[in-house]
Amino acid sequence: MWKLIKRILAIIFVSTLTFELLSAGSVHLGVVSANAPSYVWPSFTPFWAATDRHFGMWHPPHAHFNHVKACYNLVYNTNADGARDKERPLKAPGRRVAVLGDSFVEGYGLADADRVSDRLEAETGMPHLNFGTSGGFGPTQYFLQYKSLVKKFTHEAVIINILPDNDFGDDDPAVAEARQDSRYAPYFHTTDQGYDLRYRNADKLGPAEKTVRKAWKQGLRSVLRSFSYGANAIDYFKAMITYQRSMDRSLPGGEKAYSGYFDFTGEQWRRMAFVVNQILGAANGKPVVFTLIPRPNDIRRAKSGSAAHQSATMRTPLAAAFGDLLNGRPNTALIDFLDGFSKLADPAPMYNKCDGHWSPAGAALAAKILLASGFYRREVQR
Repeated sequence: MWKLIKRILAIIFVSTLTFELLSAGSVHLGVVSANAPSYVWPSFTPFWAATDRHFGMWHPPHAHFNHVKACYNLVYNTNADGARDKERPLKAPGRRVAVLGDSFVEGYGLADADRVSDRLEAETGMPHLNFGTSGGFGPTQYFLQYKSLVKKFTHEAVIINILPDNDFGDDDPAVAEARQDSRYAPYFHTTDQGYDLRYRNADKLGPAEKTVRKAWKQGLRSVLRSFSYGANAIDYFKAMITYQRSMDRSLPGGEKAYSGYFDFTGEQWRRMAFVVNQILGAANGKPVVFTLIPRPNDIRRAKSGSAAHQSATMRTPLAAAFGDLLNGRPNTALIDFLDGFSKLADPAPMYNKCDGHWSPAGAALAAKILLASGFYRREVQR
């Protein structure tokens, strides 16, 4: 029996070593476009957790997270305030810009230097403080984060990035209820007097047991990815299979995929408009730029629309509503990235294949659009 066990162990060892060597050779020769090991020990502390009593989802201070997928292998780090950014003093001479948003702003799947905020800082020499975070973070949280955290930092302008694909749902308490969302999060509920701020799952403030368990599982998987070519090769093939399935999937009956540029409800827009007004009030006259971030489904919907949507500037229902809301408001502007992204013959390279967030090319295009904006040059960079 012992000889049999040793023989089986030897076969497993030789097979594993052979697979590891073949994976390493395939990656370095470019045969397989998988990540190489980072040789960074992963963190077992939740990097995203509903820990802030004002706005919920945030990062712990001085944390790191080894984020590995088929198309990237990155390490995220946070500063003393929990932002994925360099250390920023509360007060500083000169102009600074506060940048708020969700995973696209945080730079999900991007190295620090590739993010929009870092590109803007490098081009202008003006600090762009990045307060973005992943984890289901919507405009209500942008407002509460701005009021409770961001305003502590001196800044002369604000960029608020809206992701129509999920921001309406992230702000809708009915959507959270339908999903039975277990996170601690703030929502504006409709009342006869307007809106009432309430916190869902108020008894679950902090890193819940489920979040901690999930972080440990991610950490264990990250150990393999951090120190093994074979684990990264397996992740690569799994991601490619999933991506191909998603490309082959067709909607029944010709039904169109959801687009937040077109499919938001009247109540969702009224709540969005209310939150925008709250943000503008909190900004107290500072220049505020609102951007709209399209995902591939939004671009497809816009391009398949009427002739009016094929003009130089696409006037989607959301862009029209935002334009009306900001019309006549001093020191405000709307920059719709859909206009620039939809002009590309093939916008696919602007997004990471393995998760749908911006690729470095996509972030570069967004930064270019912002830098070219007359409002940005006139009011933000002045």
